[in-house]
Amino acid sequence: MKAEYTLKHRIARAIVLLAIVLAGFYLLASYVAVEVIESQVVGGRMERIADTLIGRQLRHEPVEPPPDMRFYVNEDIPGELLGRPRGLHELVINRQQVQALIKVVGSDRFAVVQEVAEFEQTEFVIYSALAIGFISSILLAVVLGYGTARRMVTPLTTLAEAVGNGQPAPLPSLASNDEIGVLARALTRRTDELQRFLERERLFAGDVSHELRTPLTIMLGAAELLEVQLDDRPKQQEIARRLQRVARDTAERVSALLWLSRAPEKLGTPAVALGPLIRQEIERYQPMLEGKPVVCRFEEQAQVSLRARPELVAIAVGNLVRNACQHTERGEVLVALQPDAIVISDTGPGLPDQVVARLFERFVHGGAESAHGNGMGLSIVKRVADHLGWTIRYERTPEGGSRFVLKLPPAEPES
Repeated sequence: MKAEYTLKHRIARAIVLLAIVLAGFYLLASYVAVEVIESQVVGGRMERIADTLIGRQLRHEPVEPPPDMRFYVNEDIPGELLGRPRGLHELVINRQQVQALIKVVGSDRFAVVQEVAEFEQTEFVIYSALAIGFISSILLAVVLGYGTARRMVTPLTTLAEAVGNGQPAPLPSLASNDEIGVLARALTRRTDELQRFLERERLFAGDVSHELRTPLTIMLGAAELLEVQLDDRPKQQEIARRLQRVARDTAERVSALLWLSRAPEKLGTPAVALGPLIRQEIERYQPMLEGKPVVCRFEEQAQVSLRARPELVAIAVGNLVRNACQHTERGEVLVALQPDAIVISDTGPGLPDQVVARLFERFVHGGAESAHGNGMGLSIVKRVADHLGWTIRYERTPEGGSRFVLKLPPAEPES
C-alpha cells in the first residue's frame, strides 16, 4: 500500500487541512481588519482635519496643519495630484509613500497630504507577524497531526501485523476498552471459529477418506473378479467393467479429498515427469473409446518435470482425458504436453455458452442433464489446479470441440 493512502497519512492530512482552513480564515479576517482600520481610522482622521483646515482657509484664519500633514490650495497643489478626482488616494510624491485627500469647495480645490511611511512600516510588521503565525500554525499542525495519527494508528497497525503474521493468542490490545479492543476481540472470536471449522473439515476429509478406502477396495476387487468370471457373458462383463470404473473413480475422488484437505506447503512435492504420467492416464481411459471411431493421441512436444504430488496431477489430467473420451463420438482426442502447458482438445460437440460461464462450479454438467457424471469433475480439476499453483482455462476449437489448457509453473526440463 502506498504511504499516501494509509490511515495514518489520511488522519494527518485531515488535521493539516483543518489547520490550513482555520489559519487561512483568521489570516483573511486579520487582513480585512487592518484594511478597515486604515480606511476608517486614517481616512476618517484626514477627513476631520481637512474639514477644519478648509473652514479656516475659507474664513481667512491662520491655517496650521499637524506636523505629519501638508495642506495645499489651488495652484499650490503638487503636480502628481492634479487631475485626480476628489477622494482619498495612495501615491508616491518625492519618493515618499503618502495618502492624499482631495476636496473641492465651490471653485476652490484643496488637498491634504499625509506621510504614511510609519504606518506602512507598522502594517508590514503586522502582515509579517500574521504570515509567521500562519506558517507556524501549519508546521505545528503537521507535527501534531502526524504525532496524533501515529499514536492513533499504531495499536491498529500492531494488531494487523499480529493477525497477518499468525501470532497466537492473545492478540495485542485485547484488553483495551476502545474500538481497537473491540476489533481485537472480534478478530479473536472469528479466528477461533475458523480454526475450529477448518479442524472439523480436515478431520472430516481424513475420516471419510480412511473409512471409504476399504469398502472401495473390496468393491474394486469384487468387480475385477466378476469380470473374469463373466468372460463368457459380454453384456454382464460390460456391467462389471462399469462397476470397476465407478469404484476406481470414487476412490480417486476420495483421494482428491484427502490431498486437497492438506495445505500445499505441508505436502511433500517430489519431482514428477509428466510424460509417463499422462500416458498412464490415456491408457487408463482408452477402453472408453471402444466401439467409437475416435483416436486418442499424445504429443510430447517437450519432456517436462516439475515438483508436485503425482496423485493430484493424475487427478487433474485424468478427469480432463476422461471427459474428452466420454463426450467425443467421432474424430480424435489430442493430449499435448508443451513446455509450459498441458492441452487436452477433442472433436466433440463443445459446450454451450450458458455452461461455459459456470463451467468450473460444482454440479455443473458440460452437456445435457442426462449426461454422465455428477458435475463434480471439472470443479475438482479447478481445485487441484489452484492447489498446485496452476491455472486452467477453456477454449472452443475451430472445429467446434473443446480445448482445456492447464498452464504450468516454470518447469525443469529433463536432461
